[in-house]
Amino acid sequence: MSVLSLWYLRGRSDGGICAGVLFYVLFFLLTLLAGCDQQGATASILPEEGPEVVLKRFYGYITEAKQKGGGSPARAAFKMISAERSHLIEDQFLEVIRKYPPGFMVTVGKAEIKGTQAIVDISYKMPSIFNDGYTINEKIPLTIDTASNTWKVDFTGETYGMDMAEAKKIEAAELRSMK
Repeated sequence: MSVLSLWYLRGRSDGGICAGVLFYVLFFLLTLLAGCDQQGATASILPEEGPEVVLKRFYGYITEAKQKGGGSPARAAFKMISAERSHLIEDQFLEVIRKYPPGFMVTVGKAEIKGTQAIVDISYKMPSIFNDGYTINEKIPLTIDTASNTWKVDFTGETYGMDMAEAKKIEAAELRSMK
């Protein structure tokens, strides 16, 4: 029994059990509502789609562009990157992905989310003249775009390896420059 409930029920042996039960019910409901409110605040910060889903779609567009050709899937992938943070224009991005090998496919792994940043494990195969190829494992950083509340791929890895304090300073400076 909590101290608060003991204090309330102290000396209530005169049939105040009904009031005590009412107190517990109200206390439980208030606690439940406070928990929902805190959880709702946290949930509203994060985008609906997780970083893994965004990265699967991003690399799906790149794979489609490599397999079928055409610029539409590649342009859709470009819209999913943080262009300002990556310091790329669309033509530079398209030139980079043109150099990817034919049949390029990525396997997306788990994400680690810390505040407005996420690191997602990926792996892909690269061709080799000596055997069937080799697997490369990488970590791809994503950040939340506050304007659209979506995950943006940090394509050039500008935020990867930064400590959180440094990343938050840069993010705050970017937000101030947007105003």
